[in-house]
Amino acid sequence: MKITIVIVLFLSVVLSGCVSFEDMLFDEFHKNGNESSSTTGNADSGAAQKADSSGSGAPSSGPQWNQLMVSQAQMAFSFAFSAGGMWAGQVGYKPGEFTKFEWTMKGEDSIVIERAFLKELENGNQWWRVSWKDSEGLWVWESLIDTQNSQMLRMRARDTDGNEGEVPVSGESVYMSATELTRESVQGATVDKGKVDVPAGRFQADHVVYLAGSGGGQIEFWLAPQIPGGVVKYLISQSGEGVLWDSQLTEYGKKAETILNSY
Repeated sequence: MKITIVIVLFLSVVLSGCVSFEDMLFDEFHKNGNESSSTTGNADSGAAQKADSSGSGAPSSGPQWNQLMVSQAQMAFSFAFSAGGMWAGQVGYKPGEFTKFEWTMKGEDSIVIERAFLKELENGNQWWRVSWKDSEGLWVWESLIDTQNSQMLRMRARDTDGNEGEVPVSGESVYMSATELTRESVQGATVDKGKVDVPAGRFQADHVVYLAGSGGGQIEFWLAPQIPGGVVKYLISQSGEGVLWDSQLTEYGKKAETILNSY
């Protein structure tokens, strides 16, 4: 699960203002070898180290599989719902709407993350899907979320080997909503307006820029209100390092439905 280590270290470096992203990344990766470290304090770090004979890194069943899927979900939902813990888009998703973004990280293979609003229940709880496609295959999670309390209530999941099932969910924080920025904050950080090209097409967008880390980096968003979520591109750069993470819209639509028979 090398990509997990890469992304977790990447954000910690950029947002803490660390001087050398590459040095920290390689030091940590060599220290841990090919074993995956825990992504949160809530999950068992040993779960991600247990692999089945296929070499995918995913246990085929049992408590270790559940722990791994929760641990990976914590990471995947965090990055699908926010960038650096916040989201500048001022547009929400409607039931059925989805977006897919391709992440390109410095020195790493790209990954594709999907975020899809599947269904809203009468009590206001919402079904969402997050999928994560990397060199190992496709991971899928469908979760019932109480958005008012930022709490995940149910989860179904499928790993890269096709193992699929209900994952036990407790009170731990698998889902954390992004920090909501005020309209004034977004307007104040808008540096220009114009056309931006991404794999999903060409869009008229507002270019929004915030400082990151200790002030030597930037988080940038390109906002287009006709897109679910309101964002078509976002990236993080670091002074002296250039662009470390570039995420661009590859696909969006209005017909997302459950693929894990969640409801």
